[in-house]
Amino acid sequence: MPGKSAIWHVALLALPVSIGCGGGQSRLAAPGVAGDASEAAIAEYDSNGDGVIGGNELDQCPALQSSLRRADLDGDGKVSADEIDKRIAVWKNSGLALTRLAVTVKQGGQPVSDAEVTFIPESFLGPSIKQAQGVTDSDGVAHMRISSDPDEAGVHLGYYRVQVSKKLPNGKETLSASNNAQTKHGVEIAPDDPRMSGVTLNLLGD
Repeated sequence: MPGKSAIWHVALLALPVSIGCGGGQSRLAAPGVAGDASEAAIAEYDSNGDGVIGGNELDQCPALQSSLRRADLDGDGKVSADEIDKRIAVWKNSGLALTRLAVTVKQGGQPVSDAEVTFIPESFLGPSIKQAQGVTDSDGVAHMRISSDPDEAGVHLGYYRVQVSKKLPNGKETLSASNNAQTKHGVEIAPDDPRMSGVTLNLLGD
């Protein structure tokens, strides 16, 4: 029986430099988050118009839900625009362009191989935060990257919806929609996440 909960442990490795032309080193620029990101987040997810994201609204943004402990500075169980701004400041102040990220996917305690893992950035962050993908190996581990460029192995800091898909040769999806098309998985990739011993995602059942 598939697990009913998702557990994330996030391991981060900073990538401050890349190899430039002629073999020299040039610092990768951290991507910019949209200046109105926090206001856009409230506009998208604050369905009752009280100016914050809380309760069932958080269910619509799994990334904010999963990182509530870090974002909710006043402990009211909700996320305000100011609190989102403070999370964005943490990412910006780290100066990190990319972070290496390996995701272990499990179902019923067993590794899931040949599954495609996709990190989809929340749209309110703007276009500079890129989607990342990886495919799990025989140990259920996917190494995430934003492109095939060797210098772009990793993910940007930010809020992500996480989709996991494993299809048969005929294209039929084998995993519950709660893991992909209607994903309930989300994560914040941040330098101050205390869970830095590894990355594990337990798939959800129907």
